[in-house]
Amino acid sequence: MRYQFEHCLEKGKIVKIEIAPDLISKEMDEAKKDLDSCERSLKENNFKWAIIQAYYSMFHSLRALIFSKGYREKSHTCIKYAIESLFVDTGTLDKQLLQDFSYAMKVREGADYGSVYSEDSAIELRDSASRIYEVSKKLIS
Repeated sequence: MRYQFEHCLEKGKIVKIEIAPDLISKEMDEAKKDLDSCERSLKENNFKWAIIQAYYSMFHSLRALIFSKGYREKSHTCIKYAIESLFVDTGTLDKQLLQDFSYAMKVREGADYGSVYSEDSAIELRDSASRIYEVSKKLIS
């Protein structure tokens, strides 16, 4: 929703920046590293870390998209609002990918702070992270 995006701007949780291709590239590199780490963690049956790594892959992919529009976020929650306003509401990005990120936020918090995680959740988040990475890569190039 545009209102929530505007609220993040007013509170300084999202700020306008110059578009910096090197910053975008760095975020995409981090997204790929986290996705690769997630794959290794899954093979080692380390599902908690796979979940966390999948989440951060999504985080960096979406952050790269936000950078590509000349904004920088300072809040994980405001990433959702920026993506919604700049990409979903414009029809550039499928709403399901944003829902996948929202779900991943909750699952990551459960794994990180509540020690609640499973192989199924780790695989589901890995698959979502992979889709978000690939879509972000296409939108940026």
